[in-house]
Amino acid sequence: IAAYRAAMASKMKEDLSERALKQLQSIAAFEAGMNSAMQELVVREAAASFKDKFPADSKMQDAAFAASVKSLSGAQLAVGEDPVAAHFEGAFKSLQGVDLGKAKADAKGSLPERVAFAQQAKEAEFRNSFMVTAAEAAEVKSLASKAKSGEGYDFSKLPADLAERLDALYKSINAKVGFAMPDQAMKPIPLTADAAANKYIEEVNARLTAAQVQLRQGRPPAFLSAF
Repeated sequence: IAAYRAAMASKMKEDLSERALKQLQSIAAFEAGMNSAMQELVVREAAASFKDKFPADSKMQDAAFAASVKSLSGAQLAVGEDPVAAHFEGAFKSLQGVDLGKAKADAKGSLPERVAFAQQAKEAEFRNSFMVTAAEAAEVKSLASKAKSGEGYDFSKLPADLAERLDALYKSINAKVGFAMPDQAMKPIPLTADAAANKYIEEVNARLTAAQVQLRQGRPPAFLSAF
């Protein structure tokens, strides 16, 4: 039994390390994707704002016509003479010094407002995907208060639906942060035709069952103490 428990603990440790590594890789991939998406968004929104502005801006149209004629003549355009380049340069400069996490967010507003909208949406998605939300923490605390008994907890006080909800929160929250406890299914050893061997097998099965119950009962208090 001792050797089995040691092997089981080693396997759990290996699984936890692997899961934590995968979670870190998921976070890194999400951040890389978010940065790439922001770069694409800046260019796309700058182009969209130019398309929106150009048809209604006669000065920009005149400047574009003049720049085209000058380019066709072989002359070099001076800085600021190309309205397209000037528009993009101004759009990019408008983002300098802007805290996109705190800036006004508007999907239809200026370039900084549009980028802030997308940035804040991505940050919210990141928090919901990889962090414990305030709503989840509040729900765990509420369930814990219902199971509180003296200095510890009596989970038999929870109705079946609340007990299931606590178990679901335990799994989902731990999975978010990459520390979900793996479920080790300790199946009983089947009996044989040997009566003497069966006596030993029954003893092993009883200890496995007791260890499984102890593990299951020990998880919720440790989990709730984090809140």
